Amino acid sequence: MVQRLKQKIDNIFEHAEPNLPLIGLFGTVGYPLFYIVWKYIFPQQYENLTLRLIEAVIASPWLLYRILPKKIKVYIPVYFMVIAPILMPFFFHFMMLKNEWSVVWVMSSMACLVLLILIINDWRFVCGYTLLGYAAAYAVVYFTDGYVSYAHFSGEYIPIYLFLLVGGLIANHQRLAAQQTKLSLMRSLSGSIAHEMRNPLNSITNAIGMVQTIIPDKPERNDEHQKYLLSASSLRRIHEVIEEGLSTVKRGNKIIDSILATLQDGAMEINTFKKVSSNNVIHFAVANYGYNDMQEMAFVIDDSTVTFDFLGDKDLFIYVLFNLINNALHYKSKPGFKIEITTEAGDTENYIRVRDTGPGVPMAKRELIFERFYSWGKSAGNGLGLAFCRRVIESFGGEITCDSEEGHWTEFTIKLPAYNSKIGNDLKRQIIKNKRILIVDDHSSNRLLLMKFVLDWNCIVEQAENGKQALDMLSKVSYDLVFMDFEMPVLTGDSAVSMLRQMQGIDPTLAQHYEDMPVIGITALTPEKALPRAAACGMNEVLYKPLKKADINNALERYFFTERPSISSLHGEALSKSRILLVDDNDTSRKFMSMILEHYGCSIGQANNGKRALEMLDMQDYDLIVMDLQMPDMNGVDAAKAIRKGECFTRFKNYSRIPILALTGHTDPHSISEIENAGMSHFLSKPIIKDELVSTIAFWLKNGHLMLKASANIEECEKQPSYEIWTAISQEEILDHSIISTLKSFINEDEFASLLDVFFRDADYFVEELCSAAADGDIKRFENLAHTLKGSSGSIGANRLFVIAKHFNELAHRGEWPDHHDWNMILKNTYGQTVEEMKSSMKTKNRRK
Repeated sequence: MVQRLKQKIDNIFEHAEPNLPLIGLFGTVGYPLFYIVWKYIFPQQYENLTLRLIEAVIASPWLLYRILPKKIKVYIPVYFMVIAPILMPFFFHFMMLKNEWSVVWVMSSMACLVLLILIINDWRFVCGYTLLGYAAAYAVVYFTDGYVSYAHFSGEYIPIYLFLLVGGLIANHQRLAAQQTKLSLMRSLSGSIAHEMRNPLNSITNAIGMVQTIIPDKPERNDEHQKYLLSASSLRRIHEVIEEGLSTVKRGNKIIDSILATLQDGAMEINTFKKVSSNNVIHFAVANYGYNDMQEMAFVIDDSTVTFDFLGDKDLFIYVLFNLINNALHYKSKPGFKIEITTEAGDTENYIRVRDTGPGVPMAKRELIFERFYSWGKSAGNGLGLAFCRRVIESFGGEITCDSEEGHWTEFTIKLPAYNSKIGNDLKRQIIKNKRILIVDDHSSNRLLLMKFVLDWNCIVEQAENGKQALDMLSKVSYDLVFMDFEMPVLTGDSAVSMLRQMQGIDPTLAQHYEDMPVIGITALTPEKALPRAAACGMNEVLYKPLKKADINNALERYFFTERPSISSLHGEALSKSRILLVDDNDTSRKFMSMILEHYGCSIGQANNGKRALEMLDMQDYDLIVMDLQMPDMNGVDAAKAIRKGECFTRFKNYSRIPILALTGHTDPHSISEIENAGMSHFLSKPIIKDELVSTIAFWLKNGHLMLKASANIEECEKQPSYEIWTAISQEEILDHSIISTLKSFINEDEFASLLDVFFRDADYFVEELCSAAADGDIKRFENLAHTLKGSSGSIGANRLFVIAKHFNELAHRGEWPDHHDWNMILKNTYGQTVEEMKSSMKTKNRRK
């Protein structure tokens, strides 16, 4: 009882402490000051300066509380509880009785009561002090005067006084209840955040411990100049540990941000939602929950045999499962306790069920447990977990419910919409509507076509006509995805992407964003020409003209709703454990490249000339060769020719397929032709740029066999007689009606007519200029014109014209002119037929209307 009383006194004093000096000032200064008021300004029947001075003196420790020595401060709570009834109820009731219940002192005693209620936060002490003060005052007046006068007393004072007492106590109780709610909220919030911080901090602690086991022991002071070696595998493991730790911290921060948003009634952040595999996320949650011991882990049975995909946030869903497991484990001491997690898949809805064999939840509580700050069945609960779980699942478009049989089991059912259901697609459109996409192409018809495909998702779309304009726009605004054409005037697409990845002219605040922002190349080039260029500059993938709506939809799905590793991590996967031979007579150049590639886990061999490279290839297997062209004894071109022939090898069998990347400072047409004729796969221009080196090597390691197969197919096609090629061309359909139908499915007739006008205007120019370029013998211009005509005709569905332009473009790229004596007439006739059929198709459509 003494302990409880002490606790109560401490609570009351803690409540009054912030205002203690102010109350002391009121007593020390106010009591003497009001003597003048009631003695001379508004004279009362009775006043007592001595009593007021005594009251001022006993209030002075409150006034001086902040500057009192610590050894005195410890007694102030008891002093406060003893003096408070003397300083207020006793004094005011004494003066009221001495003045025979005058109106002034009745009102003053009521004011005293209000002040007492505000200072003392316990109704029992307020009532007790009030009665004690009145009784003490009555006794003093009676024993000093021999009687107590009620000359001015009125019966109406009693109900008013009681109303003030009860009303004041109720109002103060509401204020204290609101304050307690805030304190409870803060405790709950701090508890939740502390709980969420525990796992990341434990992971970081484990990560630091792991790093300490990998790195050498801490050197003594006298060993400061000692050097230490670290193997590539150890360095790679350190990076993996750091990456895992950072991922855990990010996950913890995301949960804390979401909890804060929940407490503030804010909307859940949906922009991070991706396609999530139910089995993957359940397995991860069960394996990574912070169990106290192995026995707890044995209680959780993962029986999720059916898998499905849903749209949501993986980290938030893991937190939901953590909450459900944590709540269930509270009852682990019950005999036969277990937790089972099962899944069920449907056409439009999927289910995850978490059932435990705990004591169950009463029917009346099954909905209440999802309310904020409502906790049932656990003394330590803060009532935030299940409320947060419901908000998370509802943000996924699903719902979570509780079913139970008291005394036997409790089951939480999570219903989630299927990934491609109407709810899932609506959620995707809601997410993507805030995405900003840039389309870069020098032809308005191509931009219009692509824009129509993308706008079907209702996102923000902007256009640029060339790489320079695109870089300008990218440097000012944060884009989420870029479609970039390859061949454009002013600045080509791959050059623009290379500058973007190297952050040239980009605002530093956007640099990290653009490091991994997806860039999709769009081109009419063949894969064997486009893919190496895309890899070298840092494009994520290439789509080929003519573009189809399905291609764009699939791309948006991949980059906005699918978990994809960053470009740098993809390079790391490709390069890890690969064997690369560096051939260069410059020691510094070899050292630079080897340091970069060893960082990614490559095994490096080095040779200073072509002859030494041939010897090393016959002694050890390699996956790729990087070879300088200018070297003594045997240069790169001769070495590449010797490798492709394979005559010098007794053991090496992969000579015809191994990728060979040339290093050259000369990128003129003659040098490039020499590289191609030597059988080299690709070239890198000097000076070497780290990102280009890494991305190009990674590409050829992943796709080298496919590229060589494609090259073989091209060589086979080139062996065909020209008349066979032109016979095949003449049998091609004039129009590709599938492309035209696709266009008409999402643009109206007026828009399609406008698109045709643009195409006719451009094609008129290109057809005439192709003939002019041929007459002038300008094969480079001829190649560029054929490439552009190929892109625009393919996009609009002009099928035969597209095939002809593609054939011309491939010939010109090899330095050859069209292989038909009457090619210009065939080109013009095909274009004329294209115009006629296009217009006829439009007229037929209008007549049907």
